[in-house]
Formats: sequence, C-alpha cells, structure tokens
Amino acid sequence: MAKGTVYKQGNKWYGRVDLSPDPVTGKRRQKRFTAATKRQVEKQVAALITAVENGGFSEAEVTKLTISHYMERWLASIEGSVKPITKKRYGDIVRLHIEPTMGRTQLAKLSALNVQRLYSDKQADGLSPTTVNMIHAVLHRALAQAMRWGLLNRNVTELVDLPREATPEYITWNEAQVNTFLSTAQGDPLEAFWRLALLTGMRRGEMLGLRWDDIDMKRGTLSVQRTLSRDAGGAFSLGTPKSAHGKRSIALPKSLVEAFRKLRVQQTERRLATKGYQDHGFVFANEIGEPLHPNSVSYRFKKLVAEAGVPPLRIHDLRHTSATLMLANNIHPKIVQERLGHSNISMTLDRYSHVTMDMQRNAADQLDDLIGGVS
Repeated sequence: MAKGTVYKQGNKWYGRVDLSPDPVTGKRRQKRFTAATKRQVEKQVAALITAVENGGFSEAEVTKLTISHYMERWLASIEGSVKPITKKRYGDIVRLHIEPTMGRTQLAKLSALNVQRLYSDKQADGLSPTTVNMIHAVLHRALAQAMRWGLLNRNVTELVDLPREATPEYITWNEAQVNTFLSTAQGDPLEAFWRLALLTGMRRGEMLGLRWDDIDMKRGTLSVQRTLSRDAGGAFSLGTPKSAHGKRSIALPKSLVEAFRKLRVQQTERRLATKGYQDHGFVFANEIGEPLHPNSVSYRFKKLVAEAGVPPLRIHDLRHTSATLMLANNIHPKIVQERLGHSNISMTLDRYSHVTMDMQRNAADQLDDLIGGVS
C-alpha cells in the first residue's frame, strides 16, 4: 500500500509518496511534489495514492510511465464520459500525431520544448492550424488529468504558443438556390429532412436522433433532446447534443409541420405493410424502422444537389445556409443563436461576421436616410 507524507520547508510545501521498491534493483522509490500551499500538495499526494491503489497505474509504472502507455490508460478512462465519436477522434489524434513523435518519452520528462517542437513539425508537414489546435486540445486535456491523478506537477501544454486559426469561410446557398434545391427535392423520401435542415439549422446528428415524441404538431414546435452517431464499431449511439444549449425548443413553420404530417402517414403505411418492421420512434428511419445511416443520407444529398444543378455543399453547410439567410433577412441574432443552439450570442456573431457586416452597412444606410445625410 502506497504511503504519503506532507511537510513544509521554508515557504514551500512538499509531498512524498513511497512506492514499492524497484523490482530489479530493490532500491526504494518515491514520487515527490511541491506547491505553494499545503492543500495543493495534499491533493496531489491523495490523487497519486488513489491512482496506485485503485489499479489505474501500477506502482512500477509511475516513475517510468511513457506518453504512449499513459495515453492508452487515459483514453480508457474517458469511456462513458465523452461521446463514442469524440473518443474515436481523440484516439485517432493520439495514434496519428502524438505517439509517433513522443510516444516513448517518459511522461515525467515531457517538456514544453517537446510539445512546441511537435506543433512546429506538424505545421511544417502541412497540417492546418485547426488540426494542430486539435492536437493541442487532446494533449492538454490528457495532461490535465495526469495532474489530477498526481502524476505531474504542471501541464506543459500551457507554456507553448499555438498557431492562429483562420476564420473559416462558409460555403452557402442563396435564396434562389435553396428554392431550386427544395423544388427538386419535392417527393423525395427525405424531403422533410432537407426542409428541417434549411429551416431550423439543426445538425445532422440532431435530426437523425429526432423522435416523434419530440414534435408537437399542434403547437408547431420541436424539442432537440439527443443526437445520433455511430461509434468506432459501427453501432448506433444516442447521446446528448453538442453543448448544454444544444437542448432547445424550435418553432416550426407551417410548411415543415405539413411535411412532418405527410411523412408520418407514409411511415405508418410502411410499418403496416412491412414484415419485421421495428418501430423505434425515429422520425427519419429506413425501410424496417431503424435509424438512417449518416452515409446514406449524405449519398442521397449529393445526388439531389447534382440533379438540382446548385453548387455542391456538405450537409452541415445547410446549417450555415440557414443561419446566413436568417441574419441576412434581419432576423435578430439572439433568435438565430437560440435556433442553432450556440452557447452564446458572440459565437453566432463571430461565426457569421461576413453577414453581420452587411447588416451593419444596411443599418448605416437606414440611419443616414433617417437623418437626411449630407448632400
């Protein structure tokens, strides 16, 4: 059983955890901590003792733990606390970008210089600032957990410089292109899906996870409660929306309510006519009642876009199109934020600054007309 000691020398507090002797040499081994306050040291000592005794890390690993082995344990520890798709993305970043460069480095010896060199090398290899920032986010989170477990005294990722991310330029459709696409999509099995994306700005996973109980036809409202994705093994997984504000109520226009009514009738007829149909309550389901595969939705979308002759977009760009059209038609940004499920209005304004500048220009012209201008 690991034992810990906390003591003070001068103005600093120190902690020490006694580990089992080295299995080869038999020498005594210890892990030491230092901090400005007694409370900080006590937390580090307690966290390490807990990690050792609960089997999270064997005592023999603590002082020689490599980045590769630590990342493996950390990824296992976040199972259930993040969405399956998020864990898969973290794992891919570790496998592709972190392990090849610093996997053999001992966790305790990782320096800010090591991390800065990693980011610089990745940029030199052609990775975008966005991808490098994603690598940083994963590494920072993993090392923060190492501190909470008492394996590190500081998070070196907080001491490095990050590349500045460029403001993304969104590709969207204008009003005429939206109308052309929706006209082409009339009668399509997923007609309600396309209208929902363009009229509400919902994310694909939110739409695929939508159930009939989430829609109030009489009031013309919809409640976003969950998102559907597929895990690394290909199984469907239902989770919470992207953020706390993702759970939201959205007012529906009459055309969309009517599209849902039509879809409900079609789905009921299919259920009665199809042997083995399993009704899971999903608004958008396949021929036997199962959730739609995201790839099949994307395939159908590409086919309709080509048929309509409009500029090619990703399905997620329908969300950007919805936001852009709302703002361009003077819908208050607060309403746009609420419909999209952004955590705050500044996110909406920053993300669609190209539209808000046009709004500023219109406001300036209107004020100029009101005052009379200068001739």
